[in-house]
Amino acid sequence: MVLAHVATDFNHNALVTWHAESSMTLEEVAYRAEVSYSHLRRLLRPGGNPSAVMLARLAAVYGRDIRELFTSDADLAGVQ
Repeated sequence: MVLAHVATDFNHNALVTWHAESSMTLEEVAYRAEVSYSHLRRLLRPGGNPSAVMLARLAAVYGRDIRELFTSDADLAGVQ
């Protein structure tokens, strides 16, 4: 039996990784995503709860799939 897991939690580490792998400055990302620099910095720290619209903008700026920014409890527990 295979259980489908729905990704429900924002994984800020994925966003941190995206940025580290990019050649863009935070200022450039903020400008392209139409978000303030300070708000973007908050998203790169644990505990943020960004809107889906904001995450979609960031995914577009980084050229990534928005689904990479989410994790489920099963992912955190190591369930495959």
